[in-house]
Amino acid sequence: MPEPVKVIALLKAKPGMTREQLKKRWVDEHCPLTIRMKHLKGYRVNIAIQEFQDVEGELPYDGTAELWWDSLEEMKEDFASDEGRIAGEDADTFTVVRTHLYMKEYIIR
Repeated sequence: MPEPVKVIALLKAKPGMTREQLKKRWVDEHCPLTIRMKHLKGYRVNIAIQEFQDVEGELPYDGTAELWWDSLEEMKEDFASDEGRIAGEDADTFTVVRTHLYMKEYIIR
């Protein structure tokens, strides 16, 4: 039986981009492209705040995304689709780092 899979994406915005500009570009413009993937079950975007950070100076990432599917096969199919390719190419236009970690989620609470 297939097991659900989640991608945690760690993103660093292009130099000079403010967090508000990142929010507009990512949430308002990029997300509508991403949610076109056929099997995608959920998508969350998290953008870092300046206040109350443990890291002094520049943060290593400006945001994270969580995307999930019912199976690894469905995720791979979506990434290989035209919709997945377009979303990936678009993400590269406003980021300098886009690292994907593929995960199995354990819900504690």
